[in-house]
Amino acid sequence: MDSRSCHLAPKTVSFHYLSLTSNMQTPATLFRMATAAAPGRTGPDSLRFGIVGGNSRGIFVMQRSDRQTGELILVQQLRGPQEISVDVDMSEYSERTFQAKHVAQVNVLVSPYNF
Repeated sequence: MDSRSCHLAPKTVSFHYLSLTSNMQTPATLFRMATAAAPGRTGPDSLRFGIVGGNSRGIFVMQRSDRQTGELILVQQLRGPQEISVDVDMSEYSERTFQAKHVAQVNVLVSPYNF
């Protein structure tokens, strides 16, 4: 692996599992991704959030909720039972230069029931 691909590789990868009822009311915030600076250090100048993979078929959007936080939002009702996986990422930039990427795989398990 060359140094460029190593630099672009995710700094962190996390896995999350959520259970939802069938036909849940939308829009609904399901997951938040954020950064925090270490004490005495400044955080990144800017962050970019996005959906980068999975089998979500356009039923989620990723949007910024504040300067350091992005939210995964369910925008279409889901009917269960089913499992959906969506990969989201947060990229950090300092002075317009890429610094790090963090990836989260969110696995959503939809119940066949409305309760």
